[in-house]
Amino acid sequence: MPLKNKEQFQASIRARKPLNVWFLGEKVDDVTTYPPLAASFNAVSKVYELHNDSKWQDLLLVDSDLTGGKVSIYTTPLKSAADANKKTKAARALAEVIGCCTHRCTGSEAFAGLGPCCYDMDQDLGTDYFKRFNAFMKYVQENDLSCTATVTDAKGLRTLPPHKQPDRDAYVHIDEYREDGIVISGIKVNQTGILFAHEVVIVPTTAMKEEDKDFAVACAVPADAPGVTYVLGRTPQDKRFFEVTDKIEGIDLGKKYADHQALVYFDHVFVPKERVFMAGEWQYAGRLLNYFTAVHRLTAGGCKAGGCSALCGATSLIADMIGVNKAGHIKEKLAEMVITAETCYGLSLAAGTEGFKHPSGFWVPNPLLAHTTKWTCTWIPFNAVRYAREIIAGTGETAPSELDMRNPAVGKICQKAFNPGNPKYDAFDRLRATRFVEHMARGSNWTAMALHGGGNPEAARMMAMRFTDWQHLQDIVKVATGMDTDPQFVQATYEKIGQKKGSIDTLLDLPVAKK
Repeated sequence: MPLKNKEQFQASIRARKPLNVWFLGEKVDDVTTYPPLAASFNAVSKVYELHNDSKWQDLLLVDSDLTGGKVSIYTTPLKSAADANKKTKAARALAEVIGCCTHRCTGSEAFAGLGPCCYDMDQDLGTDYFKRFNAFMKYVQENDLSCTATVTDAKGLRTLPPHKQPDRDAYVHIDEYREDGIVISGIKVNQTGILFAHEVVIVPTTAMKEEDKDFAVACAVPADAPGVTYVLGRTPQDKRFFEVTDKIEGIDLGKKYADHQALVYFDHVFVPKERVFMAGEWQYAGRLLNYFTAVHRLTAGGCKAGGCSALCGATSLIADMIGVNKAGHIKEKLAEMVITAETCYGLSLAAGTEGFKHPSGFWVPNPLLAHTTKWTCTWIPFNAVRYAREIIAGTGETAPSELDMRNPAVGKICQKAFNPGNPKYDAFDRLRATRFVEHMARGSNWTAMALHGGGNPEAARMMAMRFTDWQHLQDIVKVATGMDTDPQFVQATYEKIGQKKGSIDTLLDLPVAKK
């Protein structure tokens, strides 16, 4: 089947069996027509639309060795540094268009982690996971499916490992091992875009010990599978969606694209054998996460760069509207916002370029640089948000609503008060740009994803510590200062300095499983 266009994607989502979705204490009958999900549906639909735009296809499509045709970058793992950099560039470009998550990135990153990990398990343990994985990938590509990854478990009491939790559902786990598959239960939280996915890919959230083997599970479940319940998370703007009518443009939403978060509960869900990619191989849970996060945290740099660019554009536009664009402190803040975007973007490109080829044929970005990218994305975008809110003053929180702006009784007063005084723009233009900034700063999940998407700051710091060769750094100083003058030591240190960074041995520190 060729790539889905926007209409075909929307039809395929409507064709799913009804989902068990809840929000504000009520069941949602149809996610495709529910007002608080409209902007999210728009966002992923826009991605499908651009896949079919000839001007975007060089960026969003790659050749598949499974189907022999062109497929979305979101339905295939990375095979080269060029693929990694294309993913970064696409993430940035799409973020500049929709200003939010594409809804499809985590699925592709799960594929990027599962491929090499399944290969490793087959080589070490004699399993057939890699064959199953490739068969599933071919199915996804042939049907151009939207896939999302569920990673973060509810976790319960953080001081206890999975197997000691009072409630086993705090982590997704295997209830039953069967000849034809497995039965799973448990909760995943903070799942972006999951309500508009065709397939849900489950991967572990942490490294495991042998006692946790039932929690070492990776598999794929259709989003409409029996036994799956979703609860939609709130945003500061969720009530505003109900205000939109044929008489109201929806300016207070900020923009027509957004994302959503939901928690998902798997209640004794059966997963056929061909969709299972890890079932109790606890030694490989951490390895899978190493592969996955190297790609997932690389992507963060691209999408946060795009969001920062869009935020900078809105802030610059408002500065022009109200006549402060030439003030020195305004130009300085705007310049820092631009630098923020380029810093995130550059780190992401570097992580992709400095990666390595896995024996399976997949490309793994440089983990240290990928985690550095993610850590950087957890703090410098917040400086950009602060500058944006400072430049637009308090109007992001206190501007009149569109309903008041159009109200016969007070509309003229509101428009007069909010008119920027610039003949090129009116009060509604200023409100549109202001609400865009508000949406990026606090109305959507963008800042939350900058902080927690792909892992929190501490996780990035911890992984950066792990992937840094501290002994080598100390050896450099020993040689440079003459502390150690042994010729063999000096030569070995120089040779290591000259080696290409990102090798599988020095950076991933993978455990060796016995056959």
